[in-house]
Amino acid sequence: MKAIRWIHSLLAVLNGGVVLLLLLSAFSDMVSPADHLLFAYLGLAFPLFLFLNVGFLLLWSITRKWNHAFVVLCSFLICWKPIKQYIPFHLQVKQPPREEMIKVLTYNVMCFGYKDHTTEQPNPIIRYIAESGADIVCMQEYLEGHTDILTENKIARALSMYPYHFHVPLVHYPRYTTGLAIYSKYPIRGSRKIRYDSSFNGSAVHELNVKGKKLIVMNNHLESFKFTVEDRSKYSDFIRNANTGTFDNIRGSLQQKMGEAFRIRAEQADIIADEIEALQGDYLIVCGDFNDTPISYARRRIQGPLRDAYVESGRGVGVSYNENMFWFRIDHILHSPNMTAYRATVDRVKLSDHYPVWCYLKPE
Repeated sequence: MKAIRWIHSLLAVLNGGVVLLLLLSAFSDMVSPADHLLFAYLGLAFPLFLFLNVGFLLLWSITRKWNHAFVVLCSFLICWKPIKQYIPFHLQVKQPPREEMIKVLTYNVMCFGYKDHTTEQPNPIIRYIAESGADIVCMQEYLEGHTDILTENKIARALSMYPYHFHVPLVHYPRYTTGLAIYSKYPIRGSRKIRYDSSFNGSAVHELNVKGKKLIVMNNHLESFKFTVEDRSKYSDFIRNANTGTFDNIRGSLQQKMGEAFRIRAEQADIIADEIEALQGDYLIVCGDFNDTPISYARRRIQGPLRDAYVESGRGVGVSYNENMFWFRIDHILHSPNMTAYRATVDRVKLSDHYPVWCYLKPE
């Protein structure tokens, strides 16, 4: 009996610690990584702490330790908003009304896989976009100018249903550039790059004319962790065979790269948030590859008073990055409060290392 009581006490203490970690991680996005880096890691681990608490809740329910179960339930109530933000659960998916809908697609196209596009052998990513039915397409890691594979004219011909498009180069290579691109069925009245320090990433603002209304679209690709193939392989090995040896093998390298990326994204998010505040238009869409999760300083700072289309109308975790066991939703579509989102979807089409994310938006 003493052993059972000792195990029970130990589990209760462990559960108390996990509850505390859940609370800290749930609201970690309030703290900038530039000030306290620890909170960025806590936010990344939020689903783990949530899963552990669900396990403890089941344990206390089975063993009828209702006082401990009550503590876990209270933590869920306190964290209800972050939980819904991370894992939206709508029992019914609202069908979009047919009139005045705008379908928005954001997609990190991974340079189209460096594959050519021909009538006989269409590039699968370009074909997906052409068949998506989207009205506005925002792309990250857009490839342009590669004379052996893809040129902007070839892409434009393949996506001829989008008469308006604009490319913002971010990285210049000898024979091609990569960057951001927008393809639109609505006229693009103006475009500009948002200036912040980055060697490979960036943001752009586009002004569209949608039936006489000014719709501003901001396309973003924020700082990544810059993991090498070796880093990702070690991380995958750690996830499959979690032990202290594999953890020690990756800790130093990942910690350094992740810490730097968290800080850089925080600075980029502050600049983007200031830009959003200064924008003037009838409607606003902010989307792209944020390289950060639903509970992160960068995403919260950029969102501000905007609404998250996936939180509003999606369902489930919505993992948007699909390689190396980095199972997170890092691609987002945000919109102004005077728009309503319908059927936000992470389309599990594995053509890039990101899944495409799309939704319908209805201007009010």
